[in-house]
Amino acid sequence: MENRKKKTLLRNGSFQESLVVGICSIGLLIYSLYHHYFDRNTSEWKMSPYLFPTLISVFGFLLAISLLADALHELRDTREAETDAKAKNLPGVLVLVGASVLYDILLPVIHFIPATVLYLLGLFLYLGERKWWKLALLSVLTTLVVYALFGLGLHVRLP
Repeated sequence: MENRKKKTLLRNGSFQESLVVGICSIGLLIYSLYHHYFDRNTSEWKMSPYLFPTLISVFGFLLAISLLADALHELRDTREAETDAKAKNLPGVLVLVGASVLYDILLPVIHFIPATVLYLLGLFLYLGERKWWKLALLSVLTTLVVYALFGLGLHVRLP
């Protein structure tokens, strides 16, 4: 029974992410402490170039602990509910991928604003929104905000 729990924990995405982030954080902490103390660095910690990597590694380690707690919490859920949810999500994933491919095809033809409005309208309809004023407001407003922020504000060239 214990062997079975280990396999499910090792296959858990949050646990895998926790492991990777934890190993990277510990490695970065060792790197920054080693170079601060053993290089020809004579500066104090507040001026050390290795202070920032040390802080990043501490925050990364806290993130790893949070991901580990999340993985342990997910283990309490039943495997049947997870497989049912994954099977139910497959059509939604396929619809999203298909809509994104269609969006990518429409972008060069009808340009950014109309293609994005149509893309969002289709996805909101698929998600179950039926009030026309909400559909129009969300699709148009979201597109215009993205266009204003990126196209006009940050001068990012939109397709």
